[in-house]
Amino acid sequence: MQCWNEWFGEARPGAPLVFLLAGEPDELMVSLRPALEPAIAQGNCPAFLLAGFAPVDWDRDYSPWPAQDSQGRAFAGEANALLPRVRETAAQLQARHSLGNAVYPVGYSLGGLAALYFHCEAGFSGCGSCSGSLWYPGWLEYLKTRAPGGKIYLSLGGKEKNARDPLMRTVEDATIQTKALLSSSARCTFVHEPGGHFRDVPQRLARAILWLLGA
Repeated sequence: MQCWNEWFGEARPGAPLVFLLAGEPDELMVSLRPALEPAIAQGNCPAFLLAGFAPVDWDRDYSPWPAQDSQGRAFAGEANALLPRVRETAAQLQARHSLGNAVYPVGYSLGGLAALYFHCEAGFSGCGSCSGSLWYPGWLEYLKTRAPGGKIYLSLGGKEKNARDPLMRTVEDATIQTKALLSSSARCTFVHEPGGHFRDVPQRLARAILWLLGA
């Protein structure tokens, strides 16, 4: 697993760092850049460094603790092994590029769960969880013992609650409960997106980044 990083906008001291937890970056970049760079050029979003790790095993690297879904799909729960690497790499990138203190993990699906979990554990500046797997067994119980601050962006497709798996069908209710729990300690928003889980993935991630880095 190797770290990659790319600038969005012109490199500058004090810029924020966004850590992307959404699998392989190549296909995402094709749509992320046109979704973000006009806002940067217009002054509606600061330039920032985007970083991540690849390749990843979603079910292993983005799951916070071992679990199974309703169909017996196993999740190894090794996000705790990835988190120290994220923190160490973030510190290295901040030093190398003279970045500011702001760090935002932003992820999709299980990566969205991991981004929120990492923020709860490490206290970043905030996080973005897009179509996050907040149906994950034990998630709400875990969150009830945490009170993260900062800015937190949640989004979910309106059709995701229609998943075949009975556990995954709880995702909308779990996301609503997550927002309610987070709102007592953080500046939190929840955006309902059109469509199902796989619609407009780069655009959903871009909207999270724009909200987190905006005023």
